[in-house]
Amino acid sequence: MLNKKDDYVAQIFSVTRWLILVAIIALYFTLPSGLVFNLTILELLYITGFGALYSLAIQIALWKLNTYTKAKLRFVQLGVVFDFFFISALIVLTGGVGSLFMPLYLVWLMHVALLWHFKGVLLATLLAIGSYAAIAYYFEQLFINSYLLLFGAHAIFISLIGVFAYLLSSRKEASSIDHINYKEEAMKDYVSGLYNHRSFQNTLTKLVEKDKEFTLIKLNIDHFKQLNDTYGYEMGDRVLAILGSTLDFWVEPREGYNFRYNGDEFTIILLGQKRSKIEQNIERWNNYFAEHVQMIDDLSNEYVTLSYGIASLKESDDRDELLRRVDRCLHQAKASGRNRAVFDETFKQAIKS
Repeated sequence: MLNKKDDYVAQIFSVTRWLILVAIIALYFTLPSGLVFNLTILELLYITGFGALYSLAIQIALWKLNTYTKAKLRFVQLGVVFDFFFISALIVLTGGVGSLFMPLYLVWLMHVALLWHFKGVLLATLLAIGSYAAIAYYFEQLFINSYLLLFGAHAIFISLIGVFAYLLSSRKEASSIDHINYKEEAMKDYVSGLYNHRSFQNTLTKLVEKDKEFTLIKLNIDHFKQLNDTYGYEMGDRVLAILGSTLDFWVEPREGYNFRYNGDEFTIILLGQKRSKIEQNIERWNNYFAEHVQMIDDLSNEYVTLSYGIASLKESDDRDELLRRVDRCLHQAKASGRNRAVFDETFKQAIKS
């Protein structure tokens, strides 16, 4: 999914499309016939009409769709695909290897670098060079020395820009959620030892943008206010610390991330786990947590329980919608008697822990 910075860049490229279309029409009618364009007025209408239609569709999508949606990203990516065909057709119609518009391939590669990972950039670079070579071969320009030198120079430029775009996308990929280098002290909650609310929001946003497969779990301690009122806030903090150490012990870094969300609410992001596995994990967490709470002398007779709301990322989700569904499940768990987990896909069916 797009973030705000990517959305801003997409808006810039969308405006650039319109400027290119205007420039093509202006050049056609101002430059001497045959100097740049070897096409009729009808051919000009075809190519600019095609460009205007898909540019308009992308522009409307950028205006109307929410930034954090897959649909908006798909429209932006579709625009890049159409850009490739438009640029290739334009070069064919304006002289092939010697086309004035060959540098548009370079602009296109930079746009690709902002939307795809480095493998996509590498493929796009090879596609641009291959398409340019096919155009040169179609015009038999590879068999003329002057055009061969021009083709070689342009191919080198495309390759260099491709390498630069590859490095740019690699750096962007390295800064993704899989390689986040947390500043431990600033990003962790003092009481629970888990990552804090700000870390959770940053991580969730990045995972949604990257379209990762994951499950979001929100849980809190049942009757925690009553426990605080009875035993004091210092005892409450000890219980929070036990829950933090429970999640830290059972959820391995390769499986997901743990956070203290707010007060006695915690969140867990599990990467690609099935429901049956999550149910087993919840049983372990509950037993481990309850046993360690009862090791505190004053709480030896207390059986402290947890309630859970659970939802997986759907195709149509943005971050806020996923959080709403998880909150709804947690509220249902509370309303159904607490000490249970409610999964989003079976909202009316609560699972007693």
